Amino acid sequence: MKTLEPPIPITEGLDPLNMLTDDTTIAVWQNEGLPSDRMSTENATILSNSDRWPLMIDPQLQGVKWIKQKYGDALQVIRLGQKGYLESIEKAIIKGETVLFENIGETVDPVLDPLLGRNLIKKGKAIKIGDKEIEYNTNFRLILHTKLANPHYKPEMQAQTTLVNFTVTRDGLEDQLLAEVVKAERPDLEELKAELTKQQNQFKIQLKGLEDDLLSRLSSAGENILGDTALVENLETTKKTAADIERKVAEAKITSQKIDLAREFYRPAAARASLLYFILNDLNTINPIYQFSLKAFSVVFQKAISRAEPAEEVSQRIKNLIDCISYSVFQYTSRGLFECDKLIFASQMTFQVLLMNEEISPVELDFFLRFPIKPHVTSPVDFLSNPSWGGICSLATKDEFRNLDRDIETSQKRWKKIVEMDCPEREKFPQVRF
Repeated sequence: MKTLEPPIPITEGLDPLNMLTDDTTIAVWQNEGLPSDRMSTENATILSNSDRWPLMIDPQLQGVKWIKQKYGDALQVIRLGQKGYLESIEKAIIKGETVLFENIGETVDPVLDPLLGRNLIKKGKAIKIGDKEIEYNTNFRLILHTKLANPHYKPEMQAQTTLVNFTVTRDGLEDQLLAEVVKAERPDLEELKAELTKQQNQFKIQLKGLEDDLLSRLSSAGENILGDTALVENLETTKKTAADIERKVAEAKITSQKIDLAREFYRPAAARASLLYFILNDLNTINPIYQFSLKAFSVVFQKAISRAEPAEEVSQRIKNLIDCISYSVFQYTSRGLFECDKLIFASQMTFQVLLMNEEISPVELDFFLRFPIKPHVTSPVDFLSNPSWGGICSLATKDEFRNLDRDIETSQKRWKKIVEMDCPEREKFPQVRF
């Protein structure tokens, strides 16, 4: 906005999230089971503030789990097509209840179009469902949910709803898996962490309650505030309570930082597991039948933790965890793949782990997979074709292979011997002279 002419003034460090919600509300959501990552918080904020009905894209079922916890028994869970579902919807509209349409597909029964579009009649007092006119309660709320990872909805459906993508992110999953690792390895640590998080969230809620109560009392006080003894005493009590809570928050924050430091030792294991899950998740691009749920993956992950070799040193234990998690996931996944796809999966695992460990660079992997060649070149040696020589010339532009083309030209006998071997990868390559 600052680059526009004339520039539009904007507050430095402005965060739209802080304008739509506050720490207290976020704390309540997290106590209800919402994951603590930024994306989940943004999704919950959109869902809570949207004027249109929210449509949750939630293949890992994390968003719907939070919704069910948030609304509890007040939530009507309906699956489209189940026996008597229209009658259930009609009753919910009349009573002003919250309804969750669970596991919808890419299309919805046309009879529900007036509900999705909020096509109210009789000055907003009624709505038509099928042939019936139903009294419309303004407290009625509809939430739609799909397990499809990449659904394609008609433009009308997208215009009638607000799409909220609850698909888990790699960083978000890593934090969740870290909690699982620490829970298994250091249950005392994770229990204390969970208790502190809940406590800090509760402190935020209490402080917000004190502030609201104080403002309410001040707004309803008479002209002589100082003469109102009860109000002054209440203000003093509120001040002491707030100071006590602030002190506890500061203490809890220091303890939480120490716990986080101890938990970080186990992050490499969680990072590896998160990487592997997303490799599994991408297998459906090879064949749509390859579908792996996060719930099933979590079971494999937890079993791998329990089977990993024990060790006295934490660093060695983490290495054992990483190895066991990787092997367990590989075994579990390979059993469900066609033979022709197993090599692709093994290669993808290898490449992604090497990239993650920074043992290879993306540029090197790209060269290996695509083999870019320098066009319109003629091979100066008889044992390499023109395209192969084009690849050598392209490779020679990398620092690690600088002057490779020149060395092959000047040492043709040595390189020809390597090229004509049955297993050149097992031989020691001629040293390139720089």
